[in-house]
Amino acid sequence: MRRIDLKSRKEKILGTIVETYIEEAKPVGSRTIARKLHFKFSPATIRNIMADLEEEGYITHPYTSAGRIPTDKGYRYYVDYLMPEEGLTPQEKKEIIQEYKTVEDISEIMDKTSRLLARLSEEAGIVVYPCLKKSRLKHIELIDIKDNSVLMVLITYSGLIKNLILRFPHPYSRSQLEKIGNFFNAELEGVYLSEICKYLLQKRLSDDFSVYNLFKDAFSILEEAFKKLEEERFCFEGATQIITQPEFEDRVALTKLLRLMEEKRLLLEIIAQDMEEEGIKVHIGEENNFEEAKSLSLVTTNYHVEGNTVGALGVVGPTRMAYAHIFSIVKNVSEILENILQERRL
Repeated sequence: MRRIDLKSRKEKILGTIVETYIEEAKPVGSRTIARKLHFKFSPATIRNIMADLEEEGYITHPYTSAGRIPTDKGYRYYVDYLMPEEGLTPQEKKEIIQEYKTVEDISEIMDKTSRLLARLSEEAGIVVYPCLKKSRLKHIELIDIKDNSVLMVLITYSGLIKNLILRFPHPYSRSQLEKIGNFFNAELEGVYLSEICKYLLQKRLSDDFSVYNLFKDAFSILEEAFKKLEEERFCFEGATQIITQPEFEDRVALTKLLRLMEEKRLLLEIIAQDMEEEGIKVHIGEENNFEEAKSLSLVTTNYHVEGNTVGALGVVGPTRMAYAHIFSIVKNVSEILENILQERRL
């Protein structure tokens, strides 16, 4: 958003309205602002500035209340230009790291992360699992089952285990599957899943690649498997913390929120779009494409392993959220998660 020419005192008053409303969840009046600003401006001056801010679309007043609340435009200006930087204390970071000490596999790590985000933010936490195609292969097992079907058990170095039922127009014998499985495990251990097809094609072109028929069968199995790896997995925790917020005492707003809780894939679509860009992203109210999310804000960021984006995480809550604190939570949890996954050789 392009920064417009708000004078310094307008920014002070807008920032005070946003921060006070986030904290108290009720309209903010001129006397409250005067007190918060240590009476640098008179209530009359503050009321005039509030009138200007309202006319410009940064604040509004609900019903007949004399106080004002931020609009989505006001929140956006605050986040982009006025929000102070916050950091977690060393003790808070230590507690987060300690939470991961007892987890054993990737599912536990993702579940723990979403719960941490929800607990620390007092909103809802969402974590998109590492994309399997961006994980390293550790082992593949191929098992013949009936009706021209094969069970592929795929294990990555991060501990992700994926069972895939693959169906083919012709059967594979147990000995064929054993040879192909041995070939996979000998040639592809440690290779990123997204690079496997490219790796095999290069291998096929090399002089020492003499098992062409085996390659054809292996490639056919991988192509079928990769079709089934597209589905994203995610964890979502803390829905009840959002529902109990005063914003959702209104039946219409609550109905939309409950619909979104049932259709969490809508949130996943927003996060998937965000994964194309780096840094912390925030969607505020009407900026969201889906009607069910227009009373909510999402703060998201990617997490990486070896410099590659493998997943994303974030916090979901009403537009009246503690943005500075949540930015800090999202940033720190993502960094700690990256270190955990790096240690496990994702």
